[in-house]
Amino acid sequence: MYIVTLLGIMALATVTTDPTIVPAIHGVEDVSPRSTDTCADPSLARTIFQAFSGSLITHILHFHYVLVASNSQQSTGPAFWNFQGPVFKAWPTQQAFTAPLFRLTTATNSENIFLVGVDAQTPPVVSGFSTSSAAVVAWVYNTSVCGSVPLMSAVLAAKSDHYYTTDPDEHTGLLSAGWADSGVVMIVMITTSISVYKRD
Repeated sequence: MYIVTLLGIMALATVTTDPTIVPAIHGVEDVSPRSTDTCADPSLARTIFQAFSGSLITHILHFHYVLVASNSQQSTGPAFWNFQGPVFKAWPTQQAFTAPLFRLTTATNSENIFLVGVDAQTPPVVSGFSTSSAAVVAWVYNTSVCGSVPLMSAVLAAKSDHYYTTDPDEHTGLLSAGWADSGVVMIVMITTSISVYKRD
């Protein structure tokens, strides 16, 4: 029996910092490996989940406890956020060698996008999205280092809905279903590896 560990992504890419460049997946400028002395501490990273709101037709990314707390504050009706699973690992507080991941929303909160900023005080500027309500969700890498992988985005323009995945097959499936490629939006740590077992 052979055990093969797949990391899900074999290609490397840099972060798309200009949201007007769509679709775009760019080549890596620096793929030299970092030593453990120049990587953020992976033991401090926590899982980011993706959730979907049927009333707003929007996906968001956040830590599980934030989504649970939001659901618990609903006065009536079903849960506001439906969990769609873990997506990647990130740091809840700033770590060495990381950059802030911002959530940007429209005035009605009906469209959410996630982009990496230069620092925690300077959210990315995107037409139609508020910088005053922008919030740092987590801290991520801004280049492909330390075992990190690209997080790709697809958008269903008719619904202004953005979906995020590290899985190239899932991303391709959405594009085949009519979603548009929004490129690589950040570099993240994967949640787990996938083991494939082959019998002789």
